[in-house]
Amino acid sequence: MVDAGQQRTYEDGELVFAESDAGDVAYLIDEGAVEVFTGHDDQRTVFATLGPGEIVGEMALIDTRPRSASVRAIGTTKLTVISREGLNDRLESVDPMVQLVLHSMLDRFRVAMHRVRSGEEEPAPRRVPEAEALPNSPVNEALRHGVLQQSRMEARLRGAIAEDMLELHYQPIVKLPLGKPVGYEALARWPQPDGGMISPGEFIPLAEQTSLILELDAWVIRRACIDFMAQGNRLRGQYVSINLSGRQFAQSTAFELVASTLDATGLPPERLQIELTEGVVMTNPAYAAELLAEFQKLGISIAIDDFGTGYSSLAYLHNFSADVLKLDLSFAREVRKGPSGARIVRGISAMADELGLRVVAEGIEAEAEGRQLYKLGCGWGQGFGFGRPRPLAQVLADTPSA
Repeated sequence: MVDAGQQRTYEDGELVFAESDAGDVAYLIDEGAVEVFTGHDDQRTVFATLGPGEIVGEMALIDTRPRSASVRAIGTTKLTVISREGLNDRLESVDPMVQLVLHSMLDRFRVAMHRVRSGEEEPAPRRVPEAEALPNSPVNEALRHGVLQQSRMEARLRGAIAEDMLELHYQPIVKLPLGKPVGYEALARWPQPDGGMISPGEFIPLAEQTSLILELDAWVIRRACIDFMAQGNRLRGQYVSINLSGRQFAQSTAFELVASTLDATGLPPERLQIELTEGVVMTNPAYAAELLAEFQKLGISIAIDDFGTGYSSLAYLHNFSADVLKLDLSFAREVRKGPSGARIVRGISAMADELGLRVVAEGIEAEAEGRQLYKLGCGWGQGFGFGRPRPLAQVLADTPSA
């Protein structure tokens, strides 16, 4: 067995691997060059000559069939091994559409290789011999089915965004310990004709895998601003909090999107809060610091969302102009378990206070928990104990007028 990362040296003309050999590794060419071919001697057909920085034998990383071609060194050549094991986990986490494309490319490549080996001049058959075809296994059938379902849902979601068929539900963010609403987090929902809902856990990850997340973000920002402006003085002094995706945040147009939406809808910047996760902020700290400063200069407040699920360190916040720290709901769970969780929350709250950050505890399931978290230093709270996400009209119907 060849170890991943191992470097091997081949002399001129030496075979790296032969057609029909079993293989489970690919090779990165460090020095020299290789020739990719089929056949033998004067019947040899050369497909490619590859040099430093290129990869050869890559199909073995995602396909268990024998090698489709031979590879030999041209001059003294140094290769670094890339193992299948090293890439399998990554491939499994890749979007199903990408997996299907890879399998389709392999299938078609094997059709071409079959024609070359058979000396065919007629159009390629629809299928290669069974022994060489990609297996029609339950796994592959499941992959095709999954991709088809994903493609259909993507088309439906694109239409739902374009036709304004999504809804925003709002969850109160309250001042502890009394539970008076100070703002609302806007959360996208996708209602269905039969009265049901497609879970955000289904359509938001799908949007994040595609450019749809940019359209969804833009829709949420605009709709939230319109909803709040439509209430006139009903929500005077309260803000709306929207989640900005990492992909949207990384766009050079992110600031313009938010600023132009505020300008078009008339919502004052100080009534908008943008929530970003730790991971989004830390992907490019220098860029993040600059963009956050621009948002704040406009009057928008910044919240670090789900604190505790990423870097879980207040040290990096010294470099960013955040206003709010939203403790992940796991902290509320820990407080319910016992005193150790309470000590952690008290410590985080104290440090956040030193940095001038307001602390919002998420995941509060009862008003009594809110009072306890208030004693631990959390001045604000959010969770089912103060209200589930609902359409704004329903939320306001149950909220006394200011």
